[in-house]
Amino acid sequence: MSGNRFLYALVFTVGISTLGAEIAAARLMAPFFGASTIVWANTIGVVLVALSVGYWLGGRLGDRYPSSRRLCLTVMAAAGLLALVPLVARPFLDLSVSALDEIEAGAFLGSLIAVTILIAAPIGLAGTCSPWAIRLAVPDLEHAGRVAGRLYAFSTVGSLLGTMLAALVLIPFAGTQRTFLSFALLLALVAALGLGRRA
Repeated sequence: MSGNRFLYALVFTVGISTLGAEIAAARLMAPFFGASTIVWANTIGVVLVALSVGYWLGGRLGDRYPSSRRLCLTVMAAAGLLALVPLVARPFLDLSVSALDEIEAGAFLGSLIAVTILIAAPIGLAGTCSPWAIRLAVPDLEHAGRVAGRLYAFSTVGSLLGTMLAALVLIPFAGTQRTFLSFALLLALVAALGLGRRA
C-alpha cells in the first residue's frame, strides 16, 4: 500500500475506533452510574478533551518525528491501552463505586473520574494520528489544505461508521467487552501494516 493511501486507511481506522470506543465506554458506565445525560456528557466531554490533547501532541510529534513508523507505534500503543479497558473495567468500577459511595460522590463525579481513568489515555494517543498523518502526507504548502481536508474527512467518516458499528452491531450482538477488543484489534492490525512484515 502506498504511503498516502496507508495514511488515509490509518486515520479512517482511528476514527472508527475512537468513536466506537466512546459509545462502548458510555455503555460500560451504565450498570454502575446509569445512562443519564450527565454520564453521556461526561463521556463525550472526556473524549473531546482527550482528542484535543492528542491533536496538539500529534502536531508536535509530527514535526519532531516525521516518521510513519513512529506514528504506527503510537497507534499500536493506543490499541494496547484500549484492549486493557475491558480487562480492568469491572474490578476498577466496582472499587470506584464503593469508594465514591463512602464520600457521597454522585453519578457526575463518579462517572467523570471513571471514564477519564479508563479511556482518556488511549483516546488521546489515537488523537495524535490525524495531525501527524497530515505532516507526513503533505508534499508542499500548496497542497496542505487539500490533504488536511481529505484526511479529516476520512477520519470523520470513520468516526460515523464506528458509532453505528458499535451501537447497532457490536454492543448488541458481541457485548461491550468484545466491542473494545474488536476496536483495539482493528487499530493494532492497521498499525502493524505500517510497521512492515515483522510486526
